[in-house]
Amino acid sequence: MARTHEWMFYEVMWRSWADRARVPYPVPWWAQAAFRRWSDDFDAGTYESKEAAFSSNALYRYWHMVGVKDHRQESLIGQAGEIEPVYDKYCLAFFLYEPASGTVSVPQLTECGTVAQRMEAPHLPVVETTFRTPGGVEFTQRTFAAPVGPRQRDLTVTRLAVTAPSGPPREGWLCAAVLPAGPSGFQRHDRRDPGTTDRQLTFLRYLPDEARVETNSGWGPVFDTAPEHYGVYGNPDFASDPAAYLTRSPFHDLAVGGKLNAALQAQDQVAGLCSAAFAWPFRVADGEAFEIAVRLPVDLYSGAGDLAEIRATPAAELEEANRSFWTAKVLGQGVQPGLPGPVAHLTDLFRQARSQLLVLSDHGEIHPGPTVYDSFWIRDSSVEATACSLVGDAALAEHQLGTHYPLRFNRGTGRIGPCAEYGFYGGPHERDDREWDSNGQALWAIGRFDRTAGPGAAFGAKLYAPYVIDGARWLRDNRDAYGLLHSGWSAEHLGERDKPHYWDDLWGLAGLYEAARLAERLGTPEVRELWAAFDDLKQATAASIRWVLAEQRRLGEWETYIPTGPGDVGRRDSTMIGAAAYFHPLRLHMGGKLGDEVDLAARCTLDTMYGRFVTGGFRHEAAWNAYGPYLTLQLAHAYLLAGDAARMDALLGWTVAASLPRTDDRAVALGAWNEQHAFPIASGFAEVPYRHWYMGDIPHGWAAAEYLLLLRDILFFEADEDRDPHLYVAPGIRPHWVPDGEPVTVEAAPTLFGAPFGYRLTHDAAARAVAVDITESPERVRYVYPCRFGSVRAASADGRELPVSGDDVHVPEGTRRFEVTYA
Repeated sequence: MARTHEWMFYEVMWRSWADRARVPYPVPWWAQAAFRRWSDDFDAGTYESKEAAFSSNALYRYWHMVGVKDHRQESLIGQAGEIEPVYDKYCLAFFLYEPASGTVSVPQLTECGTVAQRMEAPHLPVVETTFRTPGGVEFTQRTFAAPVGPRQRDLTVTRLAVTAPSGPPREGWLCAAVLPAGPSGFQRHDRRDPGTTDRQLTFLRYLPDEARVETNSGWGPVFDTAPEHYGVYGNPDFASDPAAYLTRSPFHDLAVGGKLNAALQAQDQVAGLCSAAFAWPFRVADGEAFEIAVRLPVDLYSGAGDLAEIRATPAAELEEANRSFWTAKVLGQGVQPGLPGPVAHLTDLFRQARSQLLVLSDHGEIHPGPTVYDSFWIRDSSVEATACSLVGDAALAEHQLGTHYPLRFNRGTGRIGPCAEYGFYGGPHERDDREWDSNGQALWAIGRFDRTAGPGAAFGAKLYAPYVIDGARWLRDNRDAYGLLHSGWSAEHLGERDKPHYWDDLWGLAGLYEAARLAERLGTPEVRELWAAFDDLKQATAASIRWVLAEQRRLGEWETYIPTGPGDVGRRDSTMIGAAAYFHPLRLHMGGKLGDEVDLAARCTLDTMYGRFVTGGFRHEAAWNAYGPYLTLQLAHAYLLAGDAARMDALLGWTVAASLPRTDDRAVALGAWNEQHAFPIASGFAEVPYRHWYMGDIPHGWAAAEYLLLLRDILFFEADEDRDPHLYVAPGIRPHWVPDGEPVTVEAAPTLFGAPFGYRLTHDAAARAVAVDITESPERVRYVYPCRFGSVRAASADGRELPVSGDDVHVPEGTRRFEVTYA
């Protein structure tokens, strides 16, 4: 049964939407999307009612984000410029009012005007929103986050400028509205989190002497310039009729009566739907601009001293400092992919993904999202930290792995389900959901970072005992009767939590492999013990997969594929995506670590998934009923490593487009991914599922990390680090990416060999020739160039002819320049 505030919010939203021609109301984009193709079906396992699901925005979790690197709280930006500080219970939106005609123009409604949005630059977390009315008056809003004061506390700042077209001066009001609902919804709770995070605004007050708003018990917006008109609205007589909320609103008062109520304070103890509006009259002619700035405190502030600190630095200086910081960080440090014009947008997205991960880092913990996923998972963070270390943000990776992983290492003597507590990596997520993949992920990430940091950093030595050795022993000692890891949920895209998943075992193998190699590098006495643990899990995993393959053949299954686990013989659905981890990120195919039969089956599984579950992107109907952007990137990466660059390119192209969806000329996202990309948004509402679907956060940190890793490995990747170390150069560069005269470049890129790598590739189409200059490289590392332009005819290294066999050109270590001609 719906709670009162959920039912009231639902009623007010759809009635406002239905009455928008008479009284424009800023119904959020996500609510409009839900009303566009409404269904009473909802996820009853998660929500208690359709109103609760609607209030929680279960279907359309798309927005933009700004924030400060390494700080806790981000702010979300809606498709019409609305600002929602994630942990504060209000949203700030802007609109225009024309007193002469009584016209209220809210950018949320296409009937009121046009909206354009963009990131100011790919590396800058600054969202620019421009709203233009049919009469040509427009405002441009730039929103960013910045630290202020000696304690560098968070502040979100938005600067607005109103302009008008040529002709006579235009007059009107620029208005700001404080509302309870924002881009993420009206609340964030479900059956598992029954009542702690709804965003009800039960009390609202404007303090004109301070030009500041109070929202419940917290601070709301602070205005640089005090508004000339204001009104605060609530439910003073405790009305239970939704119609009362429609008439007691600033939008109704402006549209019907031409003024605001001038009240300073209001409360609503029924539904928590207080609202307020503030107005600044303007008169602008061609070439003129009327400007205001509003500051949103998103940290702990109190008292007159803190208010003075918030206002101390002019907004223009804060904006310039923000621009300087991100420019120096993202453009001045770390990997700078140099890609030709046809794919220069891939470099832009690379920089944006870097900045998103840095914003999602909370004091060294990278969280996979700003709202429902704003907490720490070993699984997500292992990929995120590895991506950061390989693109130049090593300090963040070191802090995450070296500080926060030990804090998740359990030292108790109890049990977690069928497993021992001691030695298990995990906090509440991993413990409660029995995510047995986490130990493998922790060991894998620690080992990979130790390689990247190099022996001088001694990173692995600092964590070896007890975090590596006892984490590895946990994997050895906590397995079922078949030698596999126990049933659990692990990654939610794998299927049911009451079954075992090969995903866990594959991660366990990768973690044990890295632990054993670290022990070898350190010369510890546990080397043989760790290799024995690896071999034992390897034999059990390979034997189980071979048994499943035989059972499927016995049952007449004509396709070869590895299902999600041994309890799912013949389960030919999209949960088999877990098998992609065999290639990426685990590299178990290198050296055929599970044997030829399993290796061939893993390759066939990629093709089975591509043929059955890819329509542009990877469709995950078995668990999510949505596209999986980061799963699509994983599949693309697996194809890159398996040698099929064409399919990699196709999957990458779809995913890049999925970061920039549009509906009704609105930018739904600006270069970011959800965990799930809804079929309606992906299809322009041509495909709306008959049943509910699942939606996670945006930006999704794991997806950003997957993109960084994929683009980096498209440029180069390492292989056989321990026996025959070599680098694949430009393995994913496609012919249509490289026109004549435009190079592909990489400079000072970190590698798993502990030393940087760089090169410059040029293509002469007329001569059908490729030249690669190695600008820096680790010692004792050879190269492999997989030519994607055509069949190799000849190759040379520093002027010496190389043998040619197939399209993989093998180049000796120490080479400074190699050249390849092709047919």
